Amino acid sequence: MRRRPGIGGLQTAAAARVLKDQYRILGENVARLKTDLMKEQLATFRSQLEEFARKHKTAIRKNPNSTRCVLKLELASNTGFWAELFQIGDW
Repeated sequence: MRRRPGIGGLQTAAAARVLKDQYRILGENVARLKTDLMKEQLATFRSQLEEFARKHKTAIRKNPNSTRCVLKLELASNTGFWAELFQIGDW
């Protein structure tokens, strides 16, 4: 018959649970920080892209390839920002 773990086994199991909880908390914090950083970078990218679009509006409207790219952006976005900015017809 196998003997049950003693006090040392119980202490080791408790320490392992505590360590597991600490790693879980650390992982959640890292994930939250990365998510916040990604949101910040995306907001910066969007504002820079909007500024570029406003600055080069006429050149983009004249070039068919550029207009096609803008239409692709419009399909990928959730808002009608690009259609509104370039006054491109609705789908």
